[in-house]
Amino acid sequence: MAALASVWLALAALLLATAMLVYRPAMTDVAVTLVLYFGAPGALCLAILTLWAHREDDVSDRGLQGRRLQAKVAMVFALAAAAIVYALIVGSEKLAPVD
Repeated sequence: MAALASVWLALAALLLATAMLVYRPAMTDVAVTLVLYFGAPGALCLAILTLWAHREDDVSDRGLQGRRLQAKVAMVFALAAAAIVYALIVGSEKLAPVD
């Protein structure tokens, strides 16, 4: 169940990061917080826990192979989402204070 949750959480973070990339007004403090503090770390945590829990299990089980694949895809999605948001933050212009 953790593998399934991790891939959906990572997909949501990736979709939100992509929305911020395509539609810049979507890049708000709440959206950045959702991706960088909750979405990507949560998905990575669940994916790593899944891989760690099944590190010594029999690899011939097709269900286990699917869970491992879901965890690995979740890790890629979460890292891509975090990379997109960090690139947007680094590439953004600093706003001048209004007098």
